[in-house]
Amino acid sequence: MNESGQHLTEVRRVVLRLRAGMSGFDTEPDMTVLEPITIPTSAIVLAKANPAALLGLRVRDRGMEPLFFEDDWIVIDTADKVRRNGEVFAVNWNGEACVNQLVNRGGQWYLSSINPEFGPVNIKSGQCSIVGRVFYQLGRVITARL
Repeated sequence: MNESGQHLTEVRRVVLRLRAGMSGFDTEPDMTVLEPITIPTSAIVLAKANPAALLGLRVRDRGMEPLFFEDDWIVIDTADKVRRNGEVFAVNWNGEACVNQLVNRGGQWYLSSINPEFGPVNIKSGQCSIVGRVFYQLGRVITARL
């Protein structure tokens, strides 16, 4: 509980270890920041996230700017892997960890960036598996579709 009486939940900060063609994922602690991320428990409830399946990740690209910037911390729910149009997910794209919006156009799924410098990518063009839904960025809940 913090000084304002708000209940907090600790989330492990990790680095994803992925390989192309691998549907699962491995993690290792992110040693650049040793303390866990603490988020309001109410944010977890609001997002209907699974507290036992939360991971804190550092954003490693510019595709979702201005929503997320490189080196921002986000929290994902690894129990939530159901594709939903307009939601933001951490994905394994050809062995690389990416954070993108999933968009369904004409029955086809695309990884879509907010940053106009990056075009949409049809997920049929590579190997894609969902790691988890992004639901929290430090200081705010990400619950609505973009």
